[in-house]
Order: sequence, then structure tokens, then C-alpha cells
Amino acid sequence: MNKRTLRALRAALIGILIMSLFASTALAASSVSAKINAKTKIYQTPSKSARTATVKSGLKVKLVAASNDWGKITYKGQTAYIPLKYLTLTSPYKAYTASEAVVYKKAGSTKLGTLSPGTTVYVVGLTGKYARVKKSKSSSSIGYIRTNDLTKNKVYTSNGGTTEVSLSSTGTYSSSSGTSTNMPSSLRSTTTSASVSKIEYTIYVAQNLIGAPYKESSKPPTSFDCATFTKWCYGKAKSGSVSGSAKSQGYDTRYTMISNVADLERGDLVCFDTVVDSDLSDHVGIYLGGGYFIHASSVAKMVVVSNLNSGYYNRVFSWGRRIFYD
Repeated sequence: MNKRTLRALRAALIGILIMSLFASTALAASSVSAKINAKTKIYQTPSKSARTATVKSGLKVKLVAASNDWGKITYKGQTAYIPLKYLTLTSPYKAYTASEAVVYKKAGSTKLGTLSPGTTVYVVGLTGKYARVKKSKSSSSIGYIRTNDLTKNKVYTSNGGTTEVSLSSTGTYSSSSGTSTNMPSSLRSTTTSASVSKIEYTIYVAQNLIGAPYKESSKPPTSFDCATFTKWCYGKAKSGSVSGSAKSQGYDTRYTMISNVADLERGDLVCFDTVVDSDLSDHVGIYLGGGYFIHASSVAKMVVVSNLNSGYYNRVFSWGRRIFYD
């Protein structure tokens, strides 16, 4: 067998190995285009001990999911896994800082500075809990920001040069998008006991917290973040019914998933994809009916009522969870 034949056979075997690493799957609608930025290995499962194949820099793939330091990619309809640091998004997408965000030289290393809330950045890749970002599409310098500090939608502030949000006084809030501390009277609950209705009592507890301050280091019942708010309200009706973060609440399979807004019922947990990261439940609230839900908002800085029939919350709605069946 001559050298040319050996090289051809070797190339064919490598191709077969690569394709065998990819388990057949349908390409997810939420995938983004990416390319491998250095010669590296791909894996059959997200583990360094899994079966591998070597791929060249520049290979174009689709990134369909990310978790911790791993990316799930597809190539010609097949699936494999790769460390996220070896992926670069071919089309950076716009994101905004959801709060004051620290920019690092590398993930979690030297601090380069901070960005104020609502600053525009362009995400070019994900590395564990950090996003690789540029300040503009044409910028060559890249920094790292925690994904929890980024959101996919514009952040509005009362003094940031926009007029969409107006803070009238402590404990009250209104915006042109309809989010406010005013709850439609038809949706108010008069049920003062969980023994009568767990759903109605949960909403009774929630409505009496409208205007309560939002704090990341929350201390219920004097302050809340979105997850401690839902935990507190549901817990008053049924001890320990939901717990943990917005992610763990949204992915709690004990409760039936409601995929469509039209199928939501009063008292359902509602989950939203508001942060540039690997999961789809970054923010949670309690559905009131008629398209309205109540939640502790980091933008409003308090507990407010919003509508998800259209606009921002309709765009980022992921699913609901049915916590109670009265």
C-alpha cells in the first residue's frame, strides 16, 4: 500500500470517527453559528474521559446549548461536545448590562473596570459562568463579564437618558410598557386563608407585598429578589412548595410545564429567559390571569405587576409551572 493510499485511508478513518462521535439529533431552533477557534478535541459526552476526535481550527458548527464549561454543538446534523473556550460566535449578538457589571481581563481574574447598567456589549462566546464580550462589533479588545450581569433586552433607568421608566416615589412605580404597582381590581384576591384556596391565598399574600423593595441579598418579607418572592408567597399557602433560585424553580419537574401563555392559569409560576446564559429560567413570577403576573423586578427595584400578553415579557417567556390544583 503506497503513502498516498495510506493518507487517504487515514483521513477517511478520522472522518468516520468524528461522525461517530456525533449522536444524531434535530438542530435546535435556538442554535447560533460558531466556529472552532483552535485545533482541539471534541467529545462524545461532556467529559474529558469520553471518546474523542481532533478537529481543526475554523470548523463552522452550531452551538445549541451550554452548561458550565461545555458547549453542545452540531455539525451536519450530528451532535458532540467541546469546551466553550474553543468556540467563537461567528455573529456577535447584542446584550446589555443588567446592573453594574465588573469587566475582567480573563474569566474571574484581573479586574479591568466596571460598566454601568444598560451598557451595550456584544457577546462573542461563553466560558463557564462568563461571557466573552466586545464593546462594539468592530472592537478587537475582549473582556469577560458574568452572564448573570447581562440581559438580552434594553435596561431603562429613570436618569439614564430615556423616558420609558418613571419612578414617582418610594414604593410606587409605573412605565409606558404597563409595568406598575397598580394591580387591576378584578384580579385582586379576597381570600385570607389557605384552607379556602391555596391559589387565591398565594395571590392575596403576593398582592399585599406590591411596592416591597427588590434586593439581591433579600430578607423576606421586608425585601425580595424574584425567587425569594415566589418562594415566600407559595410557602404561605403550602410550606416548601418552591425553593432555591429562579433556575431551580423553573426546572422543577415536580410541577407540570405549561408551554403556552394562553394555557396559563391563575397561580401558575411563570418563567422568563432574561439573561445571556445557558438556562431558560432566569426570572420568575406568579400569574394573576388576563395576561398579568406579579414579580419582584430588578428594573423597578420593587414588587410590581406586569403584562406578558405582548411586549418584552411575551418575547422572553419560557414556560409556566402549575404549582397548585385547587
